[in-house]
Parts: sequence; structure tokens; C-alpha cells
Amino acid sequence: MFSVFRSTFPKALIDDVELHDSIELETFIPWFLCEVVEYDEINNCSVATMHFVTSIDSLISICHYYDIKQIYLVSPAYLNKSDVWKIDLLHSIRTSTYLDDDVNRTIYKFVLMNGNDLIYGQSEPEKMPNKVAFDLLIDFEQLKMKSDSTRNHL
Repeated sequence: MFSVFRSTFPKALIDDVELHDSIELETFIPWFLCEVVEYDEINNCSVATMHFVTSIDSLISICHYYDIKQIYLVSPAYLNKSDVWKIDLLHSIRTSTYLDDDVNRTIYKFVLMNGNDLIYGQSEPEKMPNKVAFDLLIDFEQLKMKSDSTRNHL
């Protein structure tokens, strides 16, 4: 989760929303950057905002309640097998479970728009079975096409 220290004063306060110029992610986990399109009825136009999301469950919830334009996976170096954090357009998320020392483990496959994928889970990759069958959890491109279709009929 992202955090803001209580001692950090907001840059602005609009209605009940505090605006900060920085936040902190205290763990080295992948997170998501979602470009959300909302309709501004006052100005009669669409406005894009960015949502920073650290959990897959929250990401799925946002996808079902908002009009998503793009979703990016922000991955730490250990996950993307490089020396730096990376940001990539996300196509879909797949999931699988397997038994590891009598414990069911859940793993995720982040499928990127460039065709690559990254495996993220609750145990070390070397403990995973050689062949793991992944089920589709959510397809962002399919949601985006559905959203685009709805927007074009308004």
C-alpha cells in the first residue's frame, strides 16, 4: 500500500480530498497505474485521472466500476529480471494455484502488451512445478474494447 506520513501536510485540500505531492510505497511489490476516464457533467467532457493500485483485487474492482483507458504494470527489478523498476502496458492477468509443502500457493502471470509475461507469487519460482496451467483472471484489452464501444454509443 502507498502511504503518506501524518506529519506530511497536504499541498491542497479540495472538498474532503487531501492532495499530496509525494507518496511512499514501503514494499518492493508490483503495482498498477490505471488511466481512468470519467465524464465531467459540469463541463460536459471526459477527464482522465490516474489511479495508483497495489492489490490485484482492488485493480479488478476498479475495472468493473470505472471506464479504464490503459493499465500499466510497474514492476520491481527482481520481477522483471533487470537492474531497474519498469513500467509496461498490461494486457491481462492469469492465475494458478499449486501445492507447495502442503500449502496451496497462488501465482499470477502478468501478460504484457509487448507479448512478454512476468510470474509473481507467494513462493520462489524454483519451487513452482515445471508445468503450471494458468486461468484467465481478467483481460484488460477486452474490458477496454467493451468500454470503447459503450463510449462510442453515448
